[in-house]
Amino acid sequence: MGEFQPPRDGSVLIIDDRVEEALPLLKLLSRGGVACTYYSGKDLELPEKPVQKIRLAFIDIQLFPSSDANTYAQNVLRLLDRIVPDENGPYILIVWSKFEDVYADELERQITSPTYNKRPVVFSRLSKADYFQAKTDDSLEDFLEGVYSSLEIRFSEEDLTAIKSVIDEKKPVITTWEAKDNALELIYKALQTRLEEADTFQLFTIWENLINKASGGIVKSFSALYPADEYWRDNLKSGIYRMAHAQLGKTIKSVDENELIRNALKTLNHSFLDVLENEISEIKDLSGTITVNKNAIFFTKKVNNKEYRIKWNTRSEKYQLLIDGGRVPLGDPKETRELAKISNWGSTQQEKDTIAELIKEYVSISPEINTRLLIDFPESRSIKPGNVYEKKGIHWKRKRNILRSYCKPDSNILSKDTDGNYKVANTELKRFIFIELEVTPICDYIQDKWIKSRLLPGVLIPENYQDAIQDGSTSISVKL
Repeated sequence: MGEFQPPRDGSVLIIDDRVEEALPLLKLLSRGGVACTYYSGKDLELPEKPVQKIRLAFIDIQLFPSSDANTYAQNVLRLLDRIVPDENGPYILIVWSKFEDVYADELERQITSPTYNKRPVVFSRLSKADYFQAKTDDSLEDFLEGVYSSLEIRFSEEDLTAIKSVIDEKKPVITTWEAKDNALELIYKALQTRLEEADTFQLFTIWENLINKASGGIVKSFSALYPADEYWRDNLKSGIYRMAHAQLGKTIKSVDENELIRNALKTLNHSFLDVLENEISEIKDLSGTITVNKNAIFFTKKVNNKEYRIKWNTRSEKYQLLIDGGRVPLGDPKETRELAKISNWGSTQQEKDTIAELIKEYVSISPEINTRLLIDFPESRSIKPGNVYEKKGIHWKRKRNILRSYCKPDSNILSKDTDGNYKVANTELKRFIFIELEVTPICDYIQDKWIKSRLLPGVLIPENYQDAIQDGSTSISVKL
């Protein structure tokens, strides 16, 4: 597996009540080009609410006074609630100290619990002593030697010896923490083992690093349109107008300044996507960082202390079921092209019900991805070409009529049983997502010729109903 790639967009957090112990890590990460945010952990120094995303966090495990293990863990969780945003997403948490801490086990138990909504994808314990070393500060000794020299002419040798003895007894031993020469490499290496358990986390870190790099390139490119002289600020306003004009065309005369600036930002966004895609195409050996077996896809979940795993062989397009690592049914392991069949492979009714729930969760993932891409994220705030809208509140009879355009007449969706009931229940139709695509020509929109919206209707059909789709139909079934 490739080397750990740290976040370089300011999403690294350090919490330590002793700034002199946090400073070596701050310096170490800064030397590696990693920007950090530091908090002492004191309530008055924390933000009123979470203000930044966190991808990597270092927390001193001796941050709070001694107490019972549960109280200590709750204090750490409360601190993370103050700092980590609700919409943060995955992050790595490293807890460390100079000494072994008896509360670490309870903290790990609570912070990695499925019920904690800000649990890290990787929880790791490190010892500061493995990466930093304490050094005695000699500056006080040098200062005292200067004082003694000035006192030699005012005190006898015997009195001066007595003074030195008292000072040596009372003076504090000042130590500083310094990073070992290869400390950063050692920290990343220590993380590497744990990251192999969650290496897909790196996909998001890599992408966010690329966004950071690409946005810097875009700002440099557009800001360099005009020479960096005393006229740059005013000249760039001309560039802002031109960028807005690229979006608005002739309608630029009718918009206010706020809309003008908003459309200039849209031009930056269009360029940004091109730069970002170019940055992605330049990356080499991604497979050395993230391990993906394209021949076998797994979906795993632990239920009632048992590990259930669905395996899909992408070559044979067949499914297998494993329970606690063993193929089932026991003694006669099977595989099938029909996912629904594996729910019958449980040894008890409870196990069969659990497998059925697992299948339901597994097949819901792809529609969720499509929903985020087409409907939910990002949510458009205005009507314009290219938008995809979900049509809600459609009566089940209307849904059947729409589906007649896409489905075979004898399909379960449209046909009825001997009692006159549809074979696919009306409640099941909730899984079918009815959409409309805004296909008004972009030129009509920009040049204010947009009199009527041109909407193309469609439907996202669950994959297990794809056999019901008419041959040659232009509808799309969603792979589940």
